[in-house]
Amino acid sequence: MPDTVAVDERTWIRQAQQGDAWAFARLYDEHVDAIYRYIAIRVPSQQHAEDLTEEVFWRAWKAIERYRPVRPFRHWLYRIAHNLVIDDARRDARHRSYEVLTETGQVFLDDGPSPDEDILRQENIQQLRQALATLSDEEQTLLTMRFFENATYEEIAPILQKKPGALRVLQHRALKKLAIKLAPMREAAA
Repeated sequence: MPDTVAVDERTWIRQAQQGDAWAFARLYDEHVDAIYRYIAIRVPSQQHAEDLTEEVFWRAWKAIERYRPVRPFRHWLYRIAHNLVIDDARRDARHRSYEVLTETGQVFLDDGPSPDEDILRQENIQQLRQALATLSDEEQTLLTMRFFENATYEEIAPILQKKPGALRVLQHRALKKLAIKLAPMREAAA
């Protein structure tokens, strides 16, 4: 028995390819959170992540008629997001001033983090982003998808156009590099 969601998705794709905006909206609803999370870990500003996510779906809508179901639709969206993040970083590397993700206006409950703990958490996130930024684009994509999206090597392989075995080696090397970059930060915190 075919997976109902997969059948619906194929239907939505066909309808969207025929210009049906409602069908594309269904695809958007199905995938927007995953694409946003993928982008958000790669850029330091929540607003910028939202803007890039919007751009991914705008590009997908403009190119939907060229999509072919050789690989899953989500993989196609990840590829668009991957290319967009790389292009954006290259274009704005020297000109953009990023904000640290904040939770302004949030009321902290007694059992939640204190403002000092929240600042420390934000600093840790910023340090992780800085350390991730020192890795290659492929390494960043791999670690982001593996650890923030819980994607398998088989799911990542078509996006990075590598075999699962090569991704395992790439992940091992990337984690070693990341550990070296984060070690001074851990020592300073101790």
